[in-house]
Amino acid sequence: MTREEGRIHAGYAVIAGAANSGKSSLFNYLVGKNISPVTPGRGTTRVPLSGICHRAGDDCQVCLIDTPPLASAVNLNLLDWMDAACLLVDATRLGEELSSPEASELFRRFEGRPVVLGLTHVDRFDASLWRALLNQAGLMREFPYAVAMCPPRGTGAAEMLDALVRLLPMRRRLFPDGCITLHSERFLVSELIRTELFHVLPEEIATSTAVQIEEYSLRDSKTYIRANLLVSRHSFKGIVIGRRGQTLQKITDSASRGAGDLLGKVVLPDLWVKVRESWPDNRHDLLELGYVI
Repeated sequence: MTREEGRIHAGYAVIAGAANSGKSSLFNYLVGKNISPVTPGRGTTRVPLSGICHRAGDDCQVCLIDTPPLASAVNLNLLDWMDAACLLVDATRLGEELSSPEASELFRRFEGRPVVLGLTHVDRFDASLWRALLNQAGLMREFPYAVAMCPPRGTGAAEMLDALVRLLPMRRRLFPDGCITLHSERFLVSELIRTELFHVLPEEIATSTAVQIEEYSLRDSKTYIRANLLVSRHSFKGIVIGRRGQTLQKITDSASRGAGDLLGKVVLPDLWVKVRESWPDNRHDLLELGYVI
């Protein structure tokens, strides 16, 4: 196929790996928007998230899928329609993560399709050792490409994108210009609010608090949002609200700024704290709130 026929390298690539391997940081860097939540906590990403990368020069379209940690109870059927995979492995846990049952299952599902290695946290080693680490990984598994990376700093991100693009088929464009995700604005704002919880609240409370949007409307060129923060224990409610509502107001203000930056419009959230006792242990609640189980 030739460029004159209107075809470019286009397709779908999943970013997979263990918790805190840098998946969401890499995803956001390549997409150019903070779509996926990045926090110090482990396993912040709860559902697969999509972001579309348009490289400068307009020669590719890569729909990246950020995923929960491989060890989580996530439905892996989405892997079956991916064109390629980017497996991120913590360089400090190289042997353990590459030989894990979760990694083995990923390779099994991708048999006949390419899996690119991203070796993360290499900044903890002297740069002279990076090639040796990549060689060690290559002795354990066969990869078409292997890249030393530090996703939060963007180190190796461009090289990883180049590797993925080379492996994608030549197709006509899959998405219209300006499209950055397959998710709705309502969903993106819900995830952004949830991310702000991790920046303000203790991890135990942030992890067990869900965001439920009741209203999402446009009036006077402003987006109005009414959302419930569903805590799993009565004792958590007062902590989320804070003294004189200061903690809740801080979450609201941060969410408003973040959503405005992401969507390019004025977003006015109205947040309420409600109790849904033990919702993380209730299958019906998990399904209603959109968690993959």
